[in-house]
Amino acid sequence: MKGASQKKHPRKKVIYLVGDSTGETVSKLSRASLAQFNREQIEIKTFFMVKERQHLAQIIKQAAEDGALIAFTVVQPNMRDFLIREAERQGTKAIDVIGDFILQLSLFLGEKPAEIPGRQYVIDEYYYRRIEAINFAVKHDDGKGPQGLKLADLVLIGLSRTSKTPLSTYLANQGWKVANVPLHPEMNPPEELFREVEHHKVFGLTINVESLVKLRESRLKQLGLEPYAKYADPVKVCDEIEWCKSFYEKHPRWRVLDISNRAIEESAASILRAYQTGKKPY
Repeated sequence: MKGASQKKHPRKKVIYLVGDSTGETVSKLSRASLAQFNREQIEIKTFFMVKERQHLAQIIKQAAEDGALIAFTVVQPNMRDFLIREAERQGTKAIDVIGDFILQLSLFLGEKPAEIPGRQYVIDEYYYRRIEAINFAVKHDDGKGPQGLKLADLVLIGLSRTSKTPLSTYLANQGWKVANVPLHPEMNPPEELFREVEHHKVFGLTINVESLVKLRESRLKQLGLEPYAKYADPVKVCDEIEWCKSFYEKHPRWRVLDISNRAIEESAASILRAYQTGKKPY
């Protein structure tokens, strides 16, 4: 109706993530923090590998125009101090995400920080261990190379689409050598799984019917296949899950983790906790 007031959509809040390296740290921290809030009215703008004051000044000026909050990880003192001063001059709030932590560590350890951007990405022993673990996960994905199972730190087993590969990849990026083996009622797992792998290294993954059906339907769509194939049929899926549970019960020294509605990070943390403490996954 003419003259009727139209509902205005609230303006999005803008957050600038600024870093003088890859920005991985501030990105992870922002994701973890923003998970506690409604993301629909939040816009994230990222500015990484910022090395020059001129570039930094342009970012701060733009942030002021957007009425944005700046969260940053800038370790070089001159750049960090410039950012803080310039943001204050522009009337923009800026949060030093790791600066206070580094300061407190310096006081506690009695050591001056190196103040080198991207220092966590140096090519050291841990870096090479991660690369080796990633290569191992690729070579031993989906049951490949069963003769190498005995060399794995962890062996993940489970039905198709129970996140074996994503979990293996995530753990490999933390330096763990992970192999994964698919299970199916009509397929025999490799003998090496029973003869050569220590029981405490084996983690059986399970999932509820609804979640597995959705995952399999999604996979079929990706492949351009009918979503109603036997692979995603709820009755067939239920039968597979029941078979899988029975299979795990025959090997009580293996530990079982239900990944239903869990993020990869949460499942991985549960596996590592169980592996390191000898307790059951939570």
